[in-house]
Amino acid sequence: MCESVEWILDDLERAYMEASDGDARDALRRALGDALTEMAALSGQVSRGFVRAQRPADLARKLGRERRAREASR
Repeated sequence: MCESVEWILDDLERAYMEASDGDARDALRRALGDALTEMAALSGQVSRGFVRAQRPADLARKLGRERRAREASR
């Protein structure tokens, strides 16, 4: 691992341990909570052209409507 990455991880470890008054379990919970919050925020951001669909049929319906609209406007 690169020395700068090790330094960053050491700094993060130190910060979480200080915030949790030296309780390693609490520090881990805080770090995981922050990571999950960050992942949730990032997953809410979608790129252009991204289509949310739970099933393939939902995706086909959505793309089918958009494709027909594009073709009709030509």
